[in-house]
Amino acid sequence: MANTTFRVGGGYTFFSYNGKPLVYVDVVRETAPRPVAAPQAIQPLDQPYPVEIALPAALEAGTIEITFREQWNQEVWEQLGAEFVGKEDLLGVFSAQLAQGPVVLTKIIGNPNTPIRTITYRGCVIVNVMIDETVNIGTMTFPKSVQMMYTQRQESWQ
Repeated sequence: MANTTFRVGGGYTFFSYNGKPLVYVDVVRETAPRPVAAPQAIQPLDQPYPVEIALPAALEAGTIEITFREQWNQEVWEQLGAEFVGKEDLLGVFSAQLAQGPVVLTKIIGNPNTPIRTITYRGCVIVNVMIDETVNIGTMTFPKSVQMMYTQRQESWQ
């Protein structure tokens, strides 16, 4: 690829779940952690403008939704590891997640011109799986999503 300034998607972004590469991923949607409360303007009655903006000192959890293409012989959550194989529904996934504990999700952003950028999501827990579907004559493949929440996000360069 020629020298480029801007990040492009496609084959330059990869994800791994607890060190295992994720395959057949179509979409990853991240919602970054948000403040636990809205910032608040401090404005005494005798002042025409706020004298300070109070900021919260904590963030909520972030969320990541990963959309896979369903394969013939397994549920989408089974791609995340052996502990999820054979689980029939969301409660089974929750039980496996509780036994495993929080894990690490890693986003690797490759670039032919600079070092690799890595974003590590810590404290990841599966909170939902989307197994709903509509089948019609024009359906070719079935996108299914796994939603996770994470406690911290850390960026590094290699």
